Amino acid sequence: MRFLFRKMLRSVGQFKLQFISALLLAMLSVMIYSGLEGVWKGIEYEFDTFAGETDLADEWAFATYFTRDDVTAIEQMEGVSGVSQRLRITVSAPSDDGGSDYLSLDTVGDESISSMKLISGEKYDKALTDSIWLDRDYAEENGISAGNTIDISYSGNSARATVAGIVVSAEKAHYIGTTDNYIPEHNKYGYGFMSDDLREKLGVRISCNLLEIKSSGSAVRANINELLGERFIAYYDRDTLFDVSFVRTQAANLKRVSILFSALFILLSALSMRTTIKRLIDAQSADITTLKSLGFSNGKLTLYYSLYGLLVSVLGTGAGYLASFLFSKIIQRSQKKLISLPEWEIRHTVGSLIVILLIIVMSLLTSAISARKALKGLPAESAQNKAVRTKTLLMERAGSIWNRLSFGAKWTLRDASAHKSRIMLGIVSVCGSFMLLIIGSGTPDSIKALTEKSYSEEFVYDYKLTLNTANTPEQTETLKDELNGQLIQTVQSRVTLDGGSKVYFKPITIFSEGDYIGLRTTDGSELSENGVYITEGIADSFGVKTGDKLELFPSLSSGSFDFTVDGIVPSSMPQTLYIGAKRWTDAGAEFCPSHLLCGREYDPDTFGNDVRISQFISRKQQEDNLRNFSSVTASVFLLMKVVAVALVAIVLYNLGILSLIERAKPYNTFRVLGFRFGEIRRFASFESVIILVIGTIAGIPFGLRFLELYCANFSNDMMKIYPSIGMISLVIAFCIVAVCTAATIVLLSRRIRKTDMTQALKE
Repeated sequence: MRFLFRKMLRSVGQFKLQFISALLLAMLSVMIYSGLEGVWKGIEYEFDTFAGETDLADEWAFATYFTRDDVTAIEQMEGVSGVSQRLRITVSAPSDDGGSDYLSLDTVGDESISSMKLISGEKYDKALTDSIWLDRDYAEENGISAGNTIDISYSGNSARATVAGIVVSAEKAHYIGTTDNYIPEHNKYGYGFMSDDLREKLGVRISCNLLEIKSSGSAVRANINELLGERFIAYYDRDTLFDVSFVRTQAANLKRVSILFSALFILLSALSMRTTIKRLIDAQSADITTLKSLGFSNGKLTLYYSLYGLLVSVLGTGAGYLASFLFSKIIQRSQKKLISLPEWEIRHTVGSLIVILLIIVMSLLTSAISARKALKGLPAESAQNKAVRTKTLLMERAGSIWNRLSFGAKWTLRDASAHKSRIMLGIVSVCGSFMLLIIGSGTPDSIKALTEKSYSEEFVYDYKLTLNTANTPEQTETLKDELNGQLIQTVQSRVTLDGGSKVYFKPITIFSEGDYIGLRTTDGSELSENGVYITEGIADSFGVKTGDKLELFPSLSSGSFDFTVDGIVPSSMPQTLYIGAKRWTDAGAEFCPSHLLCGREYDPDTFGNDVRISQFISRKQQEDNLRNFSSVTASVFLLMKVVAVALVAIVLYNLGILSLIERAKPYNTFRVLGFRFGEIRRFASFESVIILVIGTIAGIPFGLRFLELYCANFSNDMMKIYPSIGMISLVIAFCIVAVCTAATIVLLSRRIRKTDMTQALKE
């Protein structure tokens, strides 16, 4: 076997291009899967550890205020093991640009529930006064350190606070600051914890408006509305609190991408190894005959050729696993802009080992099966020059079509039918490349289309103002008239369908008459003040259609209201129920506007100190936030494109070399018979064109379908992404694959020109 091992090394050097391509496919399979797994598993592990260390709450209930009886009632509910009472307010702080930053500050109740993790400075101490513990990301963005002081204000009251410590909180792992954003803006929005005395200095009279609940299968979700009545504001659990649920969703998205990549590359690795080993055996027919004559059995030779697959797969997967750590670090950079964790570590599961073993076993088995089939027969039979037998093609029976084809086309089709695995490998690689290119280009295109549609067609305001909760109806109406705006009310509501037992908590937007909401239903109808509508994302998750009945128990209300759905709205964000103000008030509910949409009449400088306005955000800021989301996730999409190019380049070049080996005798014979080089080049090119055409025809619909599934998985409670890809992106994808095909043809043509014409006469 030592002799065979040395021969194997010489053969690998002789056919190095084929083995390098198989090695690269195995390497990419492991590098991409393990690299992405290192990120998503690391996110899951670190967040779970973080949540465990700080004892993250399981449920959150918000109200205008809580009484001692409310807290006692919730503590006694089935499944509740602990309750922490907090006050949460949003204060403003002066920013460097002359505007305002916004900080969500909590008092600290039960320190064992959803506690803060200290990064620097002093630990939380109830005895400290005029102190806040500020979140790490906001502090870093604004150059704030422990010991600094900052000025904060709330409803016209101001205070100067000392930053006692820098902290992070598990329940703010994806803190966006406002529902008008989708990704964090740490330079403008932050969170923290404040000493109890600051509540009084800022003029806050209530002591508790938030309960953080530790529970398991509790009855809080089903009973919170009735318990609190019109004091109820919102309810969340770990699956619906966006600051928490986003972490799991993002990890799941990365996991799906890793599986998509690895599945495609494992398939191509197996096909490539099968093709490579078969061609190696065909090229070594004389060596095999000699080895058999010397007494080497088919079993030993099968084992010998199986070692090729073992060697290549072990080297490829080993290199891929080592490279995956660098790859994970690159992907982590983008994820750190979305998720805030105390530590970022690369973690792997047994899945990486399974992928490595799967590639090794499949390569070994593929090599063994290919070798066994090729080694059948006696030594004398192996020495014979076996002609490749081809079956009659179905197209040949259609004489009118077949007779119109050129000689080269007929010969290529017959040859392809005798080497189906080679053709299949090429088609799968082209199809897979198209899928990756379409997803890699289509996802950013979809987000771009979402942004343009949302803020140029569906919402056409210039500014969205958050109204001061202390405003009187007269103050709100006066402000509306001054700015010629449109009032809306945003509340959360408990939702049940047709008297069903399932309970959902979803946002509701009640809109008054105005020109700043341009939404339409799926049948093209405009929204009416007398209508009730539901966005398509929620409708799909609920299984709701037009005409269905909903029972709503909204926040700040003491009772429920029945509505019938008048239409489905195909809007990306926000995912909400839209109810016309007239329909709302006719049902007996009270319209209490929380926001004002307006145009250029609003001037931040003029209205900057207007007590009727607590916050504002421009449409441009919202657009920029979405574009930033696209740029933050661009590394994953760029990865898809780069891998797609590498995939098609590696596989097609490998196929070209293998095709040349298989067709060396026919090419030489053609030249001896007088065929010009250009004609032979066309014969060689025709197969590549066939692979390109069939791969494109299959790849585009598959790619569009996968883009649809990817966008669906990427969507969440806040946003539904509709798949969209521009014609330019499709043309670029085709051009990339076509250029790789053309490059393969050029390289193959050069190899054909260098072949020895007299070799055909010798054989």
